[in-house]
Amino acid sequence: MTMGTLMVMLSAAMWGLSGVCGQFLFENYHPYPVWLIAVRRIKGEPLLALWRSGRKNITEMLWFTLGLLGAQFMYYYTISVSNAPTSTILQYQAPIFIILWQAFVRRRMPEGREMLGVVLAMTGVFLISTHGDPSHLVISPVALASGELSAIALCIYMIAPENILKQFPTMLIMGWGQLISSLFLLPFCSLTDSGVSAWTPASAGAVAFIILGGTIIPFTLFLAGVKLIGPTKASLISCFEPLATILFTVFFLGTVLLPVDYAGMALIMITVFMLSMKKNT
Repeated sequence: MTMGTLMVMLSAAMWGLSGVCGQFLFENYHPYPVWLIAVRRIKGEPLLALWRSGRKNITEMLWFTLGLLGAQFMYYYTISVSNAPTSTILQYQAPIFIILWQAFVRRRMPEGREMLGVVLAMTGVFLISTHGDPSHLVISPVALASGELSAIALCIYMIAPENILKQFPTMLIMGWGQLISSLFLLPFCSLTDSGVSAWTPASAGAVAFIILGGTIIPFTLFLAGVKLIGPTKASLISCFEPLATILFTVFFLGTVLLPVDYAGMALIMITVFMLSMKKNT
Protein backbone atom coordinates (compact mmCIF):
# COMPACT_ATOMS: atom_id res chain seq x y z
CA MET A 1 0.00 0.00 0.00
CA THR A 2 1.44 3.39 -1.02
CA MET A 3 1.67 6.37 1.31
CA GLY A 4 -0.89 8.29 -0.79
CA THR A 5 -3.39 5.42 -0.61
CA LEU A 6 -2.89 5.18 3.14
CA MET A 7 -3.48 8.92 3.55
CA VAL A 8 -6.75 8.85 1.61
CA MET A 9 -8.00 5.75 3.46
CA LEU A 10 -7.12 7.33 6.80
CA SER A 11 -8.92 10.56 5.90
CA ALA A 12 -12.03 8.60 4.83
CA ALA A 13 -11.94 6.61 8.06
CA MET A 14 -11.67 9.81 10.10
CA TRP A 15 -14.61 11.36 8.26
CA GLY A 16 -16.59 8.21 8.97
CA LEU A 17 -15.61 8.22 12.64
CA SER A 18 -16.61 11.90 12.95
CA GLY A 19 -20.13 10.91 11.93
CA VAL A 20 -20.13 8.22 14.60
CA CYS A 21 -18.97 10.80 17.16
CA GLY A 22 -21.91 12.94 16.09
CA GLN A 23 -24.34 10.07 16.63
CA PHE A 24 -22.76 9.40 20.05
CA LEU A 25 -23.25 13.04 21.05
CA PHE A 26 -26.85 13.24 19.80
CA GLU A 27 -27.84 9.99 21.51
CA ASN A 28 -26.21 10.73 24.87
CA TYR A 29 -25.62 14.48 25.27
CA HIS A 30 -28.16 16.13 22.90
CA PRO A 31 -26.21 19.10 21.48
CA TYR A 32 -27.93 21.49 19.11
CA PRO A 33 -27.08 20.51 15.51
CA VAL A 34 -26.56 24.17 14.55
CA TRP A 35 -24.09 24.67 17.42
CA LEU A 36 -22.13 21.53 16.48
CA ILE A 37 -21.74 22.65 12.88
CA ALA A 38 -20.84 26.21 13.91
CA VAL A 39 -17.97 25.20 16.20
CA ARG A 40 -16.80 22.66 13.61
CA ARG A 41 -16.40 25.38 10.98
CA ILE A 42 -14.60 28.25 12.72
CA LYS A 43 -11.22 28.25 11.00
CA GLY A 44 -9.60 29.66 7.87
CA GLU A 45 -7.22 32.34 6.64
CA PRO A 46 -9.19 34.79 4.50
CA LEU A 47 -7.51 36.43 1.50
CA LEU A 48 -9.27 38.89 -0.76
CA ALA A 49 -8.05 37.90 -4.23
CA LEU A 50 -11.10 35.80 -5.04
CA TRP A 51 -13.53 38.59 -4.15
CA ARG A 52 -11.79 40.99 -6.54
CA SER A 53 -11.96 38.61 -9.50
CA GLY A 54 -15.44 39.35 -10.80
CA ARG A 55 -19.13 38.73 -10.20
CA LYS A 56 -19.14 35.26 -11.76
CA ASN A 57 -16.46 33.97 -9.38
CA ILE A 58 -18.22 35.55 -6.39
CA THR A 59 -21.48 33.87 -7.40
CA GLU A 60 -19.74 30.50 -7.69
CA MET A 61 -18.14 31.02 -4.30
CA LEU A 62 -21.48 31.77 -2.67
CA TRP A 63 -23.10 28.70 -4.26
CA PHE A 64 -20.14 26.61 -3.11
CA THR A 65 -20.56 27.94 0.44
CA LEU A 66 -24.27 27.13 0.36
CA GLY A 67 -23.50 23.57 -0.71
CA LEU A 68 -20.75 23.22 1.89
CA LEU A 69 -22.96 24.46 4.70
CA GLY A 70 -26.03 22.51 3.58
CA ALA A 71 -24.15 19.26 3.13
CA GLN A 72 -22.60 19.36 6.58
CA PHE A 73 -25.61 20.72 8.43
CA MET A 74 -28.05 18.25 6.86
CA TYR A 75 -25.56 15.41 7.36
CA TYR A 76 -25.36 15.94 11.11
CA TYR A 77 -29.04 16.79 11.40
CA THR A 78 -29.90 13.50 9.71
CA ILE A 79 -27.66 11.71 12.19
CA SER A 80 -29.53 13.42 15.03
CA VAL A 81 -32.87 12.02 13.81
CA SER A 82 -31.62 8.63 12.54
CA ASN A 83 -28.06 7.26 12.70
CA ALA A 84 -24.64 7.78 11.14
CA PRO A 85 -24.72 4.94 8.55
CA THR A 86 -28.11 6.02 7.19
CA SER A 87 -27.04 9.67 6.97
CA THR A 88 -23.75 8.81 5.26
CA ILE A 89 -25.31 6.51 2.68
CA LEU A 90 -28.14 8.93 1.85
CA GLN A 91 -25.60 11.70 1.29
CA TYR A 92 -23.62 9.45 -1.05
CA GLN A 93 -26.48 9.76 -3.54
CA ALA A 94 -24.89 13.02 -4.66
CA PRO A 95 -23.62 11.51 -7.98
CA ILE A 96 -27.24 10.71 -8.89
CA PHE A 97 -28.26 14.34 -8.46
CA ILE A 98 -25.26 15.39 -10.53
CA ILE A 99 -26.51 13.12 -13.34
CA LEU A 100 -29.99 14.65 -13.08
CA TRP A 101 -28.51 18.16 -13.08
CA GLN A 102 -26.53 17.40 -16.23
CA ALA A 103 -29.66 16.02 -17.88
CA PHE A 104 -31.86 19.06 -17.13
CA VAL A 105 -29.34 21.92 -17.20
CA ARG A 106 -26.73 20.78 -19.71
CA ARG A 107 -29.15 18.70 -21.78
CA ARG A 108 -26.87 15.67 -21.56
CA MET A 109 -28.98 12.58 -21.21
CA PRO A 110 -27.68 9.79 -18.93
CA GLU A 111 -25.86 6.92 -20.59
CA GLY A 112 -26.72 3.28 -19.96
CA ARG A 113 -24.46 2.85 -16.95
CA GLU A 114 -25.67 6.11 -15.45
CA MET A 115 -29.31 5.10 -15.86
CA LEU A 116 -28.53 1.79 -14.17
CA GLY A 117 -26.89 3.75 -11.35
CA VAL A 118 -30.03 5.85 -10.88
CA VAL A 119 -32.18 2.71 -10.66
CA LEU A 120 -29.78 1.00 -8.22
CA ALA A 121 -29.54 4.07 -5.98
CA MET A 122 -33.31 4.58 -5.90
CA THR A 123 -33.75 0.91 -5.04
CA GLY A 124 -31.19 1.26 -2.27
CA VAL A 125 -32.98 4.26 -0.75
CA PHE A 126 -36.28 2.38 -1.01
CA LEU A 127 -34.86 -0.58 0.93
CA ILE A 128 -33.26 1.61 3.60
CA SER A 129 -36.36 3.75 4.13
CA THR A 130 -39.08 1.07 3.88
CA HIS A 131 -37.34 -2.31 4.34
CA GLY A 132 -39.12 -3.39 1.19
CA ASP A 133 -42.64 -2.51 2.36
CA PRO A 134 -43.90 0.59 0.51
CA SER A 135 -46.80 0.99 2.94
CA HIS A 136 -44.65 2.49 5.71
CA LEU A 137 -41.32 4.17 6.44
CA VAL A 138 -38.85 2.63 8.88
CA ILE A 139 -37.00 5.93 9.22
CA SER A 140 -38.80 9.17 9.93
CA PRO A 141 -39.93 11.33 7.00
CA VAL A 142 -37.77 14.10 8.48
CA ALA A 143 -34.68 11.88 8.36
CA LEU A 144 -35.40 10.84 4.78
CA ALA A 145 -36.00 14.44 3.67
CA SER A 146 -32.91 15.83 5.41
CA GLY A 147 -30.80 12.96 4.01
CA GLU A 148 -31.95 13.76 0.49
CA LEU A 149 -31.28 17.47 1.06
CA SER A 150 -27.76 16.65 2.25
CA ALA A 151 -27.14 14.79 -1.01
CA ILE A 152 -28.48 17.72 -3.05
CA ALA A 153 -26.29 20.14 -1.08
CA LEU A 154 -23.25 17.92 -1.64
CA CYS A 155 -24.09 17.96 -5.36
CA ILE A 156 -24.04 21.79 -5.29
CA TYR A 157 -20.77 21.72 -3.33
CA MET A 158 -19.17 19.52 -6.01
CA ILE A 159 -20.53 21.39 -9.05
CA ALA A 160 -20.47 25.07 -8.06
CA PRO A 161 -16.70 25.77 -7.83
CA GLU A 162 -15.84 24.31 -11.25
CA ASN A 163 -14.23 27.53 -12.54
CA ILE A 164 -12.80 29.05 -9.37
CA LEU A 165 -10.94 25.82 -8.61
CA LYS A 166 -9.00 26.39 -11.82
CA GLN A 167 -8.03 29.91 -10.74
CA PHE A 168 -7.41 29.73 -6.99
CA PRO A 169 -5.84 27.31 -4.47
CA THR A 170 -8.19 24.73 -3.01
CA MET A 171 -7.31 25.74 0.55
CA LEU A 172 -8.23 29.38 -0.17
CA ILE A 173 -11.67 28.39 -1.47
CA MET A 174 -12.27 25.96 1.39
CA GLY A 175 -11.09 28.48 3.97
CA TRP A 176 -13.51 31.14 2.72
CA GLY A 177 -16.32 28.58 2.56
CA GLN A 178 -15.70 27.50 6.14
CA LEU A 179 -15.48 31.08 7.40
CA ILE A 180 -18.61 32.35 5.65
CA SER A 181 -20.69 29.35 6.68
CA SER A 182 -19.55 29.85 10.28
CA LEU A 183 -20.58 33.50 10.24
CA PHE A 184 -23.93 32.56 8.70
CA LEU A 185 -24.66 30.12 11.52
CA LEU A 186 -23.65 32.39 14.41
CA PRO A 187 -26.96 34.35 14.54
CA PHE A 188 -28.83 31.06 14.95
CA CYS A 189 -26.86 29.77 17.92
CA SER A 190 -24.67 30.79 20.82
CA LEU A 191 -21.24 29.19 21.00
CA THR A 192 -21.60 29.18 24.79
CA ASP A 193 -25.01 27.44 24.68
CA SER A 194 -24.37 24.04 23.15
CA GLY A 195 -27.39 22.17 24.42
CA VAL A 196 -25.02 19.44 25.64
CA SER A 197 -26.66 17.86 28.67
CA ALA A 198 -23.34 17.24 30.45
CA TRP A 199 -19.73 18.02 29.62
CA THR A 200 -17.77 14.88 30.35
CA PRO A 201 -14.43 13.67 28.98
CA ALA A 202 -16.39 11.56 26.50
CA SER A 203 -18.58 14.40 25.20
CA ALA A 204 -15.68 16.88 25.07
CA GLY A 205 -13.52 14.31 23.30
CA ALA A 206 -16.24 13.62 20.71
CA VAL A 207 -16.67 17.33 19.95
CA ALA A 208 -12.90 17.79 19.72
CA PHE A 209 -12.61 14.88 17.32
CA ILE A 210 -15.39 16.26 15.09
CA ILE A 211 -13.53 19.59 14.87
CA LEU A 212 -10.03 18.17 14.36
CA GLY A 213 -10.52 14.61 13.18
CA GLY A 214 -13.61 15.34 11.11
CA THR A 215 -12.41 18.48 9.35
CA ILE A 216 -8.86 19.79 9.65
CA ILE A 217 -6.76 16.61 9.75
CA PRO A 218 -8.64 14.43 7.21
CA PHE A 219 -9.02 17.27 4.71
CA THR A 220 -5.27 17.92 4.86
CA LEU A 221 -4.51 14.20 4.55
CA PHE A 222 -6.90 13.86 1.62
CA LEU A 223 -5.27 16.71 -0.32
CA ALA A 224 -1.81 15.27 0.37
CA GLY A 225 -3.00 11.86 -0.82
CA VAL A 226 -4.48 13.35 -4.00
CA LYS A 227 -1.11 14.90 -4.82
CA LEU A 228 0.56 11.49 -4.49
CA ILE A 229 -1.92 9.16 -6.20
CA GLY A 230 -4.12 11.51 -8.24
CA PRO A 231 -7.81 12.42 -8.01
CA THR A 232 -9.07 9.33 -9.85
CA LYS A 233 -7.75 6.77 -7.39
CA ALA A 234 -8.41 9.08 -4.44
CA SER A 235 -12.10 9.49 -5.34
CA LEU A 236 -12.53 5.71 -5.46
CA ILE A 237 -10.69 5.08 -2.21
CA SER A 238 -12.70 7.80 -0.43
CA CYS A 239 -15.74 5.57 -0.90
CA PHE A 240 -14.29 3.69 2.07
CA GLU A 241 -15.98 6.31 4.27
CA PRO A 242 -19.49 4.73 4.38
CA LEU A 243 -18.00 1.33 5.16
CA ALA A 244 -15.95 2.87 7.96
CA THR A 245 -19.05 4.64 9.31
CA ILE A 246 -21.03 1.40 9.37
CA LEU A 247 -18.24 -0.56 11.05
CA PHE A 248 -17.53 2.11 13.67
CA THR A 249 -21.23 2.61 14.45
CA VAL A 250 -21.97 -1.08 14.86
CA PHE A 251 -18.78 -1.74 16.83
CA PHE A 252 -18.68 1.30 19.14
CA LEU A 253 -22.35 2.27 19.52
CA GLY A 254 -24.04 -1.09 19.05
CA THR A 255 -26.38 0.23 16.35
CA VAL A 256 -28.40 -2.66 14.93
CA LEU A 257 -28.76 -2.81 11.15
CA LEU A 258 -30.87 -5.42 9.42
CA PRO A 259 -29.80 -7.39 6.33
CA VAL A 260 -32.15 -5.28 4.21
CA ASP A 261 -30.31 -2.14 5.42
CA TYR A 262 -26.98 -3.59 4.32
CA ALA A 263 -28.53 -4.56 0.97
CA GLY A 264 -29.78 -1.03 0.36
CA MET A 265 -26.45 0.49 1.37
CA ALA A 266 -24.60 -1.96 -0.89
CA LEU A 267 -26.72 -0.90 -3.89
CA ILE A 268 -25.89 2.76 -3.32
CA MET A 269 -22.19 2.01 -2.87
CA ILE A 270 -22.15 -0.07 -6.06
CA THR A 271 -23.60 2.96 -7.83
CA VAL A 272 -20.91 5.27 -6.41
CA PHE A 273 -18.09 2.94 -7.47
CA MET A 274 -19.64 2.38 -10.88
CA LEU A 275 -20.13 6.08 -11.62
CA SER A 276 -16.67 6.99 -10.29
CA MET A 277 -15.05 4.43 -12.57
CA LYS A 278 -17.19 5.61 -15.50
CA LYS A 279 -16.22 9.22 -14.94
CA ASN A 280 -12.54 8.45 -15.06
CA THR A 281 -12.36 5.95 -17.93
